Amino acid sequence: MPVAADARRKAAGAGRAGRPRDPQVDAAIHAATLELLVADGYQATTIQAVARRAGVSAPSIYRRWSSKAELVEAAVFPSDLVEPAAGGDDVSEELADYCHRILSYLSQPPVRAAIPGLLSEYQTDPQMYQRLTARTLAPMRRSFEAFLRDVGSEPGGASVEALFEVMMGALFARALNVGADGAEEFARQVALIATSALQMQPRRRRRPFERAR
Repeated sequence: MPVAADARRKAAGAGRAGRPRDPQVDAAIHAATLELLVADGYQATTIQAVARRAGVSAPSIYRRWSSKAELVEAAVFPSDLVEPAAGGDDVSEELADYCHRILSYLSQPPVRAAIPGLLSEYQTDPQMYQRLTARTLAPMRRSFEAFLRDVGSEPGGASVEALFEVMMGALFARALNVGADGAEEFARQVALIATSALQMQPRRRRRPFERAR
C-alpha cells in the first residue's frame, strides 16, 4: 500500500480513537457520496468533491476513512446484513425473498455505480476486499448456513459455501449488468436453482457396459 495512504490510515485511526464522531457529519458525507456516485460516477467521486457537497473539510473525511475507496465502500456496503427468514412452509419462496432483497439492494443506482470502481480497487488492494468479506459476506454466509440448518436442508454433494457463492455471483452479475428490471423473477429463478441443489443427491456415473440394477 502506498506510504501516503498508510499515513492517512494511521491518522484516521488516531482521529477515531480521540474525540467522538459527529453523526450529522457522518450522515452528510454518506449522503454526498451516494449522490455523487449517481450523478458523476465512481472516478469523479473524489474526497474533495464529497467534502464540497457535504459542506465539510477534506480532513474531516480523512479522519474517518483513509481513502476514497474505503469511503465509497462504507457508503454502499454498510454492515447491515441481509438475512434469510425461516419459518414458512416453502423453502423456495423463502430463498426467493432472500435473493430478491439482495438483488434489490445491489441494483440501487449508487451501488451499481460503485461496484466497477471498487472491483478495480480490490485488484490493487486485495486486503481491502478481504476486510469487506470479513465484514459483510462472511456474516451473510454464516446466516445462510444457519437458515439451511433451521429448514433441515443441505446441498447434495456440494458445500454450503459453494452454493452461497454461486447465488451471490449470479445476483451481483445481474445487478451490475441489468439492474432492477425483472429482479423479482430472476430472484425466483435463482432460488429454484438453489432449491434443486438442496434436494438433489449426486448419482454415481454408470461405467461403460455396466448394467442397470
